[in-house]
Amino acid sequence: MKRFFTLTLTIITTLCMMVACEKQPAKSPAIFPAAQSIECETGDRPTFTFNVTADWQLSSNAIWCTFYTPTGKVQDMSGKSGEHTIMLNISNEGLKDSATTAQITMKMDGKSQVIATVVRAAERLSLNIYDSEGNAIEAIRLGYNDFIPFYVEANFRFAATNYPSWVEFENGAVTGGAGERITAGARIKCDGSRERYAIAADEGHLITFTDEANKLSFSFAVIYDGMGDRELKHKGPTESNFGWEVSLSGDSFRQKDEITGEYITFDKVLPFEITAQDDKFVTLTFEQKVACGLPTYELAEWMKLNTTTHDLSVEATAKSRFGAVMVLPMGIYDDIKDNVKEAVIEIDYSSGVGIEVFRYDYLKYVLVEFTQCDFAERDPYEGFYVYHSLTTYEIPCERYDNSEMMNLYGVTDAYTCPFPIDVDGKHPSIIIDPRIADWTTESFEQGIATAEFYYRGEQLSAADKEFEMGENKDEVMATRLIGPKEGFEEEVYIIFKVNGEPRKLLVVTPPAK
Repeated sequence: MKRFFTLTLTIITTLCMMVACEKQPAKSPAIFPAAQSIECETGDRPTFTFNVTADWQLSSNAIWCTFYTPTGKVQDMSGKSGEHTIMLNISNEGLKDSATTAQITMKMDGKSQVIATVVRAAERLSLNIYDSEGNAIEAIRLGYNDFIPFYVEANFRFAATNYPSWVEFENGAVTGGAGERITAGARIKCDGSRERYAIAADEGHLITFTDEANKLSFSFAVIYDGMGDRELKHKGPTESNFGWEVSLSGDSFRQKDEITGEYITFDKVLPFEITAQDDKFVTLTFEQKVACGLPTYELAEWMKLNTTTHDLSVEATAKSRFGAVMVLPMGIYDDIKDNVKEAVIEIDYSSGVGIEVFRYDYLKYVLVEFTQCDFAERDPYEGFYVYHSLTTYEIPCERYDNSEMMNLYGVTDAYTCPFPIDVDGKHPSIIIDPRIADWTTESFEQGIATAEFYYRGEQLSAADKEFEMGENKDEVMATRLIGPKEGFEEEVYIIFKVNGEPRKLLVVTPPAK
């Protein structure tokens, strides 16, 4: 009876288990999402989406590829079944000059499978330039006299390796390392020509920076605004633009070499080099006129400067004259064109009286100063050398042809010159070198060289300070005529003698009224 009961229970249990199995369906295997390929660059946050029916886990095999979650960046993450969109964070760790790859692996139901391959692009080299205020720029501007500063910043070691030969960098080169912002400067190399004209960005002149391997380059256009309309440079045929002489015919120019004593000569024209913006400048020509030792300047037209060849020519004349040529940049000229002489000339009182001179700021624009004179060799003892005691400018002497007075004083060689007028409350005198062979300091001290001064038939007195005897500024024996004590109303006659014999006569006329 008991055996029957046991058998019956076993049968019932088996039947129940069979019934239970028929009610619970078999579990479906987990299906992994299709594999994806994701291309990206450093700094990107790409996404991908999948839909699964089971719980899952994701992991990345690269530290530069992590999962971006609300709580931060993680290397592994998990979730429940359903549809999900995952965001990745791509960093620059381990960045190379070739593409790098990471794999995203999913685990589900005890199995794992790569569901995404992430390809990070090769390292992207960058180089940028900025102006002095930190603004990004696309071209490098060149200075004229000064270097124009700019900054260079790159994520690699770089150097400026290719640029026009007429570009000059402040420190001789431009180099820098990754992450550095280096300061540089650039200007144009002047050659008297190229600096005259502006250079636009589209003219194709480039400055190129490259990496150490010379695999990657960054090029920037060159810009040059020109030297500017307020700049000008000039160069003469010799180092000095002063002391030139021009023949009375205007056909010959010469300057004495102070070292050799030889003359440097040019025929017909005197050549110059002039550098100005777009070859535009203004020529001013002045004649200096000296009246009784007081110089003044007037604009004149007997000097011509060819604006194309920059050659100076001078018209012929019968008498000596003094000329000066000035070249002004257009910007400077535009400022003064309504009052040119007032702007260029000032009154200098350093001598004790006011005389006209070029303003200091304009001296750099003087192209040349010259005397137009007779080149014929003159007797060193011809005429007189007379100059203003304050200004030291020469007072020209002319031949005196009053035979009656010449016979009275017993001379055949006579000249005349005016006495200077009072200026600015000053009472100038004249210094006279009679240019007589035996009229020297030594012969004067021996009583051989003498001078007699006559006014209204009476002799002037050295004791009354009407004249003085002694050496002039060049340590040459001379006399200084101060003038009659009673005032200068008529001519003063000066007779120069050697051993009591009259040699020359100088007639000094009263100051102009």
